[in-house]
Amino acid sequence: MKLLSLPRPIIVILFISAFSFFLFIANWVVYEAVAGIFGITKDGNLLILGFALFVLSGSFILASIVGMKYYNWFTRWFYRFSAIWIGLFTYLFFAAFLYGLVLMVPFLPAFSIGKILLAGALVVSTYGILHNRRIRISKIEVSLQNLPEIWKGRNAVWISDVHLGQLYGSAYAQKIVDAVNALPHDIIFIGGDLYDGTGASDVRELVAPLKGFTGKLGTYFVTGNHEEIGDSTAFVAAVRSANIRPLLDEMVEVDGLQIVGVDYRNTANWEDFQNILARLPLQKNKPSLLLKHEPKNINIAHDAGISFQISGHTHKAQMWPLGYIANFVYKGFGYGLQKQGEMFVYTSSGVGTWGPPMRVGTDSEIVHITFT
Repeated sequence: MKLLSLPRPIIVILFISAFSFFLFIANWVVYEAVAGIFGITKDGNLLILGFALFVLSGSFILASIVGMKYYNWFTRWFYRFSAIWIGLFTYLFFAAFLYGLVLMVPFLPAFSIGKILLAGALVVSTYGILHNRRIRISKIEVSLQNLPEIWKGRNAVWISDVHLGQLYGSAYAQKIVDAVNALPHDIIFIGGDLYDGTGASDVRELVAPLKGFTGKLGTYFVTGNHEEIGDSTAFVAAVRSANIRPLLDEMVEVDGLQIVGVDYRNTANWEDFQNILARLPLQKNKPSLLLKHEPKNINIAHDAGISFQISGHTHKAQMWPLGYIANFVYKGFGYGLQKQGEMFVYTSSGVGTWGPPMRVGTDSEIVHITFT
């Protein structure tokens, strides 16, 4: 059974169950460490500590559920607060784990080291929040076989994982537009998760600034998983209202370059993805560019004759050292420019965030591509 084919309530319940299990384990580790480091032994104080951790950690689940339906000053504040806590909690968990290792070495001053580790978690989290809002321009050059002369020297911009919603609003969308328009570019690609699955009453207002894009060859969009948590119709319609063309399992040819865009839900299964590419009128003697939200089933795109796939989704896990896990899950395609045979693959870390508004060891990036 395909996960995405399940009813939305079932998907939400499965996600909450898995996330809650992780939080239970992590809370227990942090609880034991904090109690030990600060010498908390009284039953009443231990109860307060445990209850506070339970409420704070559970707040993100609640904020996410509420944020799918409602959008106002309270939901935005609540989501931001709980998301920041989850980010801090992640590093508190790492600190608590390291403290447990320190306890295994008898001659080390465990309590003092434990306090340093907890302070370090706070410092790293603060840095991550501040670093997150700095947009980096990642520049790459790609040489495609049989590329028409008119494309040589042209520039494309790739944007993914903006996550407009509770954390990022139209002001951030305008910031992205300003950054893109300051670059030499001919065409713009938006690679999914433009929205965060928000319950905003007017999703068109969130993307209205994107009408200011100036790419002379247009702007193209493909869906991501957050557009398809439920019905993606409203999101796709809003994108169209911003003069952006969605590519939903279809291909357009622009001056001899075949541009393919695939829907996230429809290509989550490898057989469906393979069938969609097989149905498209791709010509292997012409260069082709695949816009696909998730860097998954790379071999299928390669076998279909795709020249260059651009993806996002992974965020490079946002917070070090989780990027190593993302790279393992996506078989080496978790971030950056790679190759599968003769096919180029670029996976972006995205320009927004999901969950913690933090970037540690990763960047919020816009990708500037020059064809050579």
